[in-house]
Amino acid sequence: MENNRFFNAGQREELFLRSNGKCHICNEQISIDNFHADHIIPFASGGKTNLDNGQALCPKCNLEKSSLLKLDFSSRLPAGWTLRTWQDEFVNKGFRSILQQLNKSPSEIEAFMLYAFPASGKTLASLLIGALLLDKGLIEKIIVLVPTDYLRTQMVGDGEQIGLHFDGKDYRTDKKFDGIVTTYQMLGSKCRDTGRFNKAELLRKVCQDYKTLVIADECHHIGERNSWGEAFTHAFSLSIARLMTSGTYFRTDGQRLPWTRYWRRKIDLSPPHAYAYGYGMNEWNDSLCALKDHVATDIIFHPWDGIVNFTIKERNNQTGELREQEFKLKMSDNIDIKYACEFDSHGQRIIDNRRLRDILKRKRRLACIECGTPKHPYGTEYVREQLIAANKQLNECRRFHPWAGGLIICHDIRHADAVAKALKKWTNEDAEVIHSESGNNRTIEKFKNNTTPSRKKWICAVGKISEGVNIKFLRVCVYLTPIQAPLKWTQIVGRILRVEKKLPWEKQTAHFFQYDDGIELVENENGERVPESVNIKLFAETLWNEKLSTQSVLDQRRETRRDTNGDGTPMVDISSEVISAIGFNKEKIYAGERIANKEVEKFAVMSAKSGWPEVTLAKLFKDIGEEEIRKILKISN
Repeated sequence: MENNRFFNAGQREELFLRSNGKCHICNEQISIDNFHADHIIPFASGGKTNLDNGQALCPKCNLEKSSLLKLDFSSRLPAGWTLRTWQDEFVNKGFRSILQQLNKSPSEIEAFMLYAFPASGKTLASLLIGALLLDKGLIEKIIVLVPTDYLRTQMVGDGEQIGLHFDGKDYRTDKKFDGIVTTYQMLGSKCRDTGRFNKAELLRKVCQDYKTLVIADECHHIGERNSWGEAFTHAFSLSIARLMTSGTYFRTDGQRLPWTRYWRRKIDLSPPHAYAYGYGMNEWNDSLCALKDHVATDIIFHPWDGIVNFTIKERNNQTGELREQEFKLKMSDNIDIKYACEFDSHGQRIIDNRRLRDILKRKRRLACIECGTPKHPYGTEYVREQLIAANKQLNECRRFHPWAGGLIICHDIRHADAVAKALKKWTNEDAEVIHSESGNNRTIEKFKNNTTPSRKKWICAVGKISEGVNIKFLRVCVYLTPIQAPLKWTQIVGRILRVEKKLPWEKQTAHFFQYDDGIELVENENGERVPESVNIKLFAETLWNEKLSTQSVLDQRRETRRDTNGDGTPMVDISSEVISAIGFNKEKIYAGERIANKEVEKFAVMSAKSGWPEVTLAKLFKDIGEEEIRKILKISN
């Protein structure tokens, strides 16, 4: 009985009787229904489950005592590895939360939720918790779920680094495997003959036969109301330990995630059953963040405006009537204002442009990035100029980071193939093309493992280079997709924010090229419609604000899509034809400020000497002056 984790009913009664109804630590009154049977020497530290090593505590004292438990996981780390501060903190807190719930029934267990900004190292940290639970005999198997086959292979390899042996192909549970890695798609697949989630049934049996920890990596893929979420909940309702992790902890469709807590329709990342580690400091963690800890690189945004000339054709499916209209818009035009509805003196809408505005916003984005069509086989002028500028920036990065790479996110398969051809024509650079019909996981691995300057500089991708793909030397990204979802954007920007230990942090600044549309009329707290940033423009500004907030805190510390259109009108077929799209970039965005290119160019020589980006030097010059910059960089006049 001494090897059991939990005191049995008889032992609990005896410990309570010995306490005379009072907490052993604080002497507060306790009851037989509301006390914790505690190990004096923690079970996780080798303490026995017997009466000599037991005491009765109130819940508060027991939780406080558990919070002092410091874990030793050095034996699991490869030689020379040390955990980042946030990883160490998370592992201890996550382990304690799971430990404190092991005696609960499965229906009462709360999952521990980890939000860690892309590139922060959440995979290693979450696997360490599983390893520790295995080492202490608290669990017998680990099941890890990931979004893609590529990440399934990568997770098996990550586990091997800390001595965890996973089956990534079948659902084997023999002694040579510590657990299983599978994908949400496999879990949610139904048998054609029976309609059952057969894979989920197999994993449910694993949880029934073994004490199991479930790690749901990138858990935002499992909304409560979709088939993956249904299969997930069924498969793992018998698990005894649960860990949810994500670098983007929200879903575009607004569905809730299983096993997670919410507060006012927003996921709750507050302790003790969650840990947040963002790009900058946030409401849940005001001491540690990826930017401050140099876990993620600094980033410079290159917002591209442009003039897009295109036509929209609408054919009424009932009458066959064709209506065609030409538009000439800047990317930065506020379409809500430019095509506002008109009202009569009684406030009745006489010209309704609401639907037109929605069409224009999307068609404008599609028009500017058009490439591979008969009229624009090598892209619009907008695409050409942006590819040239991004390639020039990548070449600049490679002066101090010779194997640095670039990523171009494309709209679809045809578009990716065409963009790769355009890149070759305008810059003479070849690119790896990664999508469902070209390239595979081996192509990604080959690119990832090649750190020679002779390797292809660029990857053109549709979807496959997203969450979890760890290519640390990607430094420049070109966003050539009309997708506006924050989930997509955050995953993409995370691809270029990873840090290589072999280079100074200051010489790994990331560069993100994106179109500069994103001003709409938004209702403020007073009910007024005012121009505000939206979509990817807003996401970029949010990241800048996190950075500014982080810097402010540090400074303070130093100083102290239906059949109808919704209104009953028949649906029409809508097509567009791009006439031209001209792009231009007049400024950089860094640390929340827009800095004119002419001001940035003044620091070309100093940048060449120091390896620091020109825009960073321009910002420092404005803040502290040239003499102080030269002192910092130790550059003479």
